[in-house]
Amino acid sequence: MEKKMRTVAVLPAYNLEKTIGEIVERTKPYVDQVIVVADGSRDQTAETARRAGALAPEPEQVRGKGFAVIKGFKAAKAFDPDIVVLMDSDGQHRPEEIPDMIAPLLNEDIDMVIGSRMLGTLRTSTINKFGNFGLKIISFLVTWKWVTDFESGFRAFRADKLFELKLSALGYEIESELLLKPLHKHFRIREVPITVPFAVPGVTVWDGFKVGWYKIKTGIGLKLGTEQA
Repeated sequence: MEKKMRTVAVLPAYNLEKTIGEIVERTKPYVDQVIVVADGSRDQTAETARRAGALAPEPEQVRGKGFAVIKGFKAAKAFDPDIVVLMDSDGQHRPEEIPDMIAPLLNEDIDMVIGSRMLGTLRTSTINKFGNFGLKIISFLVTWKWVTDFESGFRAFRADKLFELKLSALGYEIESELLLKPLHKHFRIREVPITVPFAVPGVTVWDGFKVGWYKIKTGIGLKLGTEQA
């Protein structure tokens, strides 16, 4: 009998008590466990997520998407999953697309799947589109790998490969780290199109500069062996 693949979804969330319950309910049919990490939130996001059926580790007053993502991965490890899905919890990623995200992991020899807004639908400002393109060029220059959506927050991983990674980025740089290090370790990566159902503000220009510098610093560090993958 074919072994059922156990799937855990990790959703970093910040001040989303009004909508997180719906997102959890929409996610549950496609995974075995939903984990919501609400660190830094000043509202009842964690409690609302728990009432909807998610595991929500006790929040800490620490801001940063990377901090929340790494904490979520640590919580996911306790469930001994085969697949870990990472997605934003503000509604810009559709839980209904999880089957498309994990299909390559189930049916092909793939380690990581990226939900590409560029292959699907991206609704954001013109300045953010230019910023994404600039970051994509930097990513190519430090990796010599062309990925259409390096900054996507919608990803799926073979759990054993994900847990090999030495992750440390505490801010928005986590999205870059979660591709720079898998590329360095020669993960087999597939992109699939996703749809962003509404316009998203994106990160600030200053955050974009910080992410760009992080890519350069980390990409060079991985090549020189001064950065652990």
